[in-house]
Amino acid sequence: MALTCKLNSTQVSAARSHALAVCPRSRVAVQAVRASAQSHSEASSALPLGRRELLGLAAGIAASSALPALPVNAEGEYATFLGYATPPTSYGGYGGNAKEAPRYTFEYPAGWKEEIPSKVEKGTQGVDGRVVNPRGKDQRAFVVTLTRAGEDNKSFRLTDLDSTLSGFAGADYDLQDALSSATNRTTSSRELNGATFYDYDIESPEYHYLCAITVSNGKVFSLFVRSPSKSFPANETKLRHIVETFRLLY
Repeated sequence: MALTCKLNSTQVSAARSHALAVCPRSRVAVQAVRASAQSHSEASSALPLGRRELLGLAAGIAASSALPALPVNAEGEYATFLGYATPPTSYGGYGGNAKEAPRYTFEYPAGWKEEIPSKVEKGTQGVDGRVVNPRGKDQRAFVVTLTRAGEDNKSFRLTDLDSTLSGFAGADYDLQDALSSATNRTTSSRELNGATFYDYDIESPEYHYLCAITVSNGKVFSLFVRSPSKSFPANETKLRHIVETFRLLY
């Protein structure tokens, strides 16, 4: 037995508006109803629909409403830092070649901001680049580059944690405190594009440090990621991503 469903133009419009408000993805089904109603109304003011058609239309709208949301696009989650390991004499464009190619790179959270180290920081501490979390500047990443440090392989013993990191304490005075009060310290190494990277993980009551150090052509490249220990767990994935993406460019 067929069911007769009489819809005037006002009812069709109201049904369409209600369906779109419930779920925007029902637009296709609603447009189908609208088109069908319009074509039938031209011939008759009544719109006869069989039981199967009515059930099919209802099922189509329900299925449209149940469609899953699209996944969040991860693009833009990180920004890329390019560092030039510029010597102090040419830092800031004073002498040297301002157009030379970058020497290293890493990725950092997109919400962080780059800070340009001062000429004094570059000349006395070797700080070449720095990015900070504007919501808490105690959470940061910075790169220290030192020349004439690895030519004879004696100035820095990269397999000795204390000896290696003590040489960088001038760039971050809290690093030495973290070394002396560390509750856990781990060291590992990895090969990347022909260079050996030494990774250090230092946990202390105040700060948690992640470090990656390598030597290339007589120059030491060291990346330090620092975070207050209390906020490290919530940001661990992004902080480790900084170190994992640190690499030299040739």
